[in-house]
Amino acid sequence: MFVRKQFSFKINDTPTIHSKSYNCVKKKIIVLHLFFQGLFFVSYNAFSQDSTQSNHNQQYVSLTGYGSTARTPFWMRTNQYATVPETSGLMIRGGSRNLFPIAQTPHLKAGYGIDLVANMSTKSQVILPELYGNVQYKKWEFYIGRKRETVGLCDTLLSSGSYIWSGNALPIPKIQLAIVDFLPLTFTKNLISFKGSYAHGWFGSGDFAYGYFLHQKSFYARIGKPTSQLRLYGGFNHQVQWGGKTYGDLGTVNNRTLPGSFRDYISVVTGFRNKGNSYFDSTNRIGNHLGTIDVGAEFEFRRLSLSIYRQSLFDDGSLARKEANNVADGLQGIVLTFLYPERKKGQFSLKKALFELLYTKSQGGSTFDFEGGIFGRDNYFNHQQYFDGWSYKRRIIGTPFITNYRDTNNSDDYNSNEIANNNRVVVYHFGFEGYYGEKLHFLSKLSYSLNYGTYGFPYETVPKQFSGLFQVDGQIGLWEGLEWNAAIAFDQGQLYTNTFGGKIGIRKTWSGKK
Repeated sequence: MFVRKQFSFKINDTPTIHSKSYNCVKKKIIVLHLFFQGLFFVSYNAFSQDSTQSNHNQQYVSLTGYGSTARTPFWMRTNQYATVPETSGLMIRGGSRNLFPIAQTPHLKAGYGIDLVANMSTKSQVILPELYGNVQYKKWEFYIGRKRETVGLCDTLLSSGSYIWSGNALPIPKIQLAIVDFLPLTFTKNLISFKGSYAHGWFGSGDFAYGYFLHQKSFYARIGKPTSQLRLYGGFNHQVQWGGKTYGDLGTVNNRTLPGSFRDYISVVTGFRNKGNSYFDSTNRIGNHLGTIDVGAEFEFRRLSLSIYRQSLFDDGSLARKEANNVADGLQGIVLTFLYPERKKGQFSLKKALFELLYTKSQGGSTFDFEGGIFGRDNYFNHQQYFDGWSYKRRIIGTPFITNYRDTNNSDDYNSNEIANNNRVVVYHFGFEGYYGEKLHFLSKLSYSLNYGTYGFPYETVPKQFSGLFQVDGQIGLWEGLEWNAAIAFDQGQLYTNTFGGKIGIRKTWSGKK
């Protein structure tokens, strides 16, 4: 569907995933995958969480101190919208979110959000991770600016990170029109509902290109009412990096200028080829296309609910082909939520438990042969024209387990023109949330990964990595809205520098409804 490579070549080192035993399993997986796809009416979508889904007006200020033996541990700094200091330091943070009725009607509202972070460490900086203005009418929203979001069907609190848009990078400035909550179709007696978004964003300048754009659209459908015991979900999201110019000469680009006309934009939106550009763009697609196809289900019982989800990856068309070459790759998760945790003095009570498996090792196999129709070596988050890849300000936008070469402590060779030096990974991830006693809240994330580098630059050995986090927080009763929080985290393995660290902070919140 979206082919990113330019030249026809073959690599003979066929991986073990093409073994006879795997093919038998793969056929069964493909059948199940197509069954679930047929179960849902799907088009492009993002399943995002954002502050405008609430009518609360809130202001906050916080002070947090970080300390570690080396770099700030993985689970303390990733999926935090690039706000946490990389080394020991102090963070001062403040912000405000407001949404209020306008035009004398409760359905039409306007609002804004601002979040300002100042870090004082070896690399002191001031960051503006959120600054937006928005207008809402019922479940419709239009906003412009930077806004903290995740994209993809998963648990946003305990997850290892949604594959395509996990909150690991600073939010990209966008203009977006969206249905922010599921909108029921009345002619189905509210049994079927949907949500979605359409956006245009600006990447600005990277290390290799500048002035390029983001196209993003999304759609999700739900079968089942909010009160139903069984709810089914399906949809997919589509992102494209397009337009702009390269700093240096590139054989696949005419005059350092990447396709950026309105005609090219139509090709970006539809995914159709556009003849008349460079050979690369004419025979492939305009821009860097990537996203996920998601399915999920929720089962609700008397005292608990069970959620399952699967994000299937698409990058250069392997998933779209009838062979579904990379069907093994994806993020799958299961979440058990206890609806009425008993918060008794001196006792632990579990609110939520999660397990995820992230697998990106296949990538359609090690062979890419354009003329022969073999589309392997998907090389996730890297691209042959946009060398900055799926990143913003040199931070990976998607799952943090696909690593930037600057983040790892591995001496193996890598391609310095690619943002991701390690995109073939297997990750086992656990998350827990609960309470101790009546007021103490805790959260934990534990991850174990096997890392294989890339097909072009495989690691000589397989670095194994364990990262963990344990966090607690509670209210300070002397002042309403005042709370404390503390956490410890560590990294142990061969991929990152071994480190142990912690944080402690205090936060004051003022909130109300209008």
